[in-house]
Amino acid sequence: MEELSVKGLIVKDVDFGENDKLLTIITEDKGKLTVTVKGGRSLKNKFISVAEAFTYGTFGVRKKTKFFYLFDADVTDDFYPIREDLVKMSLASYICDVANELALEEVADEALLKLTLNALYALAYKDYDTKIIKAAYEFKAASISGFMPEISGCSVCGREPEDDSFVNAASGTLICSDCMTKPTSVTGIDSSSIVLPLTASALSALRYLEEAPIQRFLSFRLTGDAGSFTNFCEKYLACHLEKELYTLSFYKSVLNV
Repeated sequence: MEELSVKGLIVKDVDFGENDKLLTIITEDKGKLTVTVKGGRSLKNKFISVAEAFTYGTFGVRKKTKFFYLFDADVTDDFYPIREDLVKMSLASYICDVANELALEEVADEALLKLTLNALYALAYKDYDTKIIKAAYEFKAASISGFMPEISGCSVCGREPEDDSFVNAASGTLICSDCMTKPTSVTGIDSSSIVLPLTASALSALRYLEEAPIQRFLSFRLTGDAGSFTNFCEKYLACHLEKELYTLSFYKSVLNV
């Protein structure tokens, strides 16, 4: 039986069996682990307040055959203020769900963990617009997970767009408004393509996010309506996840209450 000490974030907790819990933990150097907490639903269990999503810390796990079991936990932060606000809690659940979808079992992804922690920290302790946190996280998470678009210039004419532009979500290519009028044989866009519009301000923000260090991924400004930016980031990520997550639907329902 192998014992490991891993630093990570619980992104999901579900009831399992009669009295256990299953935790999904994204770790710094072991990737995504599924860890069983024996008796984790009992009020007498020492991990009752630890075995929850949004908990970041150091976890002692035992590996028996191919399964992991929790035997120790030292909490660094549980981002408690998130739990006091339904909008923030629903958004944090969505952010953790995205991380869970993008992370791979036992494949290290320190960048994704760091980004997710920074997003939760901003939700819990900073005064950012939650819609901007969501959108910036969606695009940055997609980019560091291998879905970075090519937005340095128009993919057809090569020029810098002078005004609004468009991105073919599937190919991740930028097309200026002039070239959007050209035939399908030139643009590669047909009736099945997902084409997302971008204002000049939104394009500038995306370019910043592609290059920005993770700890400064929210250090940008948008001018005018942020709708183009937030709509693009959500739909671009969904296109590459190839699904809309239930937690996203729930977050939207909370906003509409």
